[in-house]
Amino acid sequence: MKDDVISKEIINYLYMSICKTLKNVPFSNRYWVEQIMMGPARYILEEYDDELHFTSKDPVEVCITFLDFLESKGFLLSEDYHMEEFRDDLLVHIERDKCIYRKYCMHAPEEGLLFYCARVGTFQAVLHKILGKNYEATVETDQSGICHGKLSPTTRPKEEIVNRDGHMLKIAGRRAILLSHLTFASLLTSIKEHAPHTLKHVLYDAGYRSGSSVALKTKSLYPDPVECLQALLDEIKNLGLGYVELVSFKPSHGRARLRCYDSIQAFIAKEHGSLYRTPQVNCDFLRGIFASFVSIILDKEIICEEMDCQSIGGDYCEFLAMPLPKNLLDKGGAP
Repeated sequence: MKDDVISKEIINYLYMSICKTLKNVPFSNRYWVEQIMMGPARYILEEYDDELHFTSKDPVEVCITFLDFLESKGFLLSEDYHMEEFRDDLLVHIERDKCIYRKYCMHAPEEGLLFYCARVGTFQAVLHKILGKNYEATVETDQSGICHGKLSPTTRPKEEIVNRDGHMLKIAGRRAILLSHLTFASLLTSIKEHAPHTLKHVLYDAGYRSGSSVALKTKSLYPDPVECLQALLDEIKNLGLGYVELVSFKPSHGRARLRCYDSIQAFIAKEHGSLYRTPQVNCDFLRGIFASFVSIILDKEIICEEMDCQSIGGDYCEFLAMPLPKNLLDKGGAP
């Protein structure tokens, strides 16, 4: 096999460059990196359809057939990869020093870049094309330098919460817009001037309603409650509303504690003045969003209170989500 070192280094640098760019692009996360890593295999399957002959529907044999094809083109050595099935999972093992993507693999995490194994991404694309099944993947590298990949069948659809449909931006399948903080602040100021007594309730209700559609969509993608809530909190960051840390979440108790850094409402309060006459926590819009997230994930009435806020000197905005008290539940009310 001809060892075209510079071409392989260029591939590694290309992946590193893409991931470095994606790190700074709004709405980018692991999903888009995964799609990029699956992309080349999709093109190869289409371009070389007449040369690729998959004679078996066994997942291991499908992947080996693709590796053998890449070896025939001088791209890698198929024997470097050890593959086996364990129950429904497909396991892949390779010495990292023998992997052509090792430079990207080693340097991306060191530079804090988004990372996704290019080889397991290839297998995901091939298995989906030949078997019609989606696989999710994980990779771990042990102390001896052996990479252990695992591909597991999943019924979870491959899609992103925030994406584009032509020229339209969509969130959870519905059309969305981007607002500057000045536009958002002007909306809040108008409510304050014309209906100050309703402001807290309007913001909470607006947050609850806007969070509900996203939460319903995300719940269909992430059945595990903790994973679902974390995915939703990642979207809060992607939307520019703040960076949220999940401090604790106890689904069985219906309680979650969250900390938000650089909340958009706290920022607006500092830039344009508090929405309220007396010093108090400001982030009612986020309270509503968090309440809807946990309510939909757990399928029960949850309220959310803000315990501390950066707008009044806190290091962060802290929120506590909890079940709606029985006296309010009986009245059919929420704060």
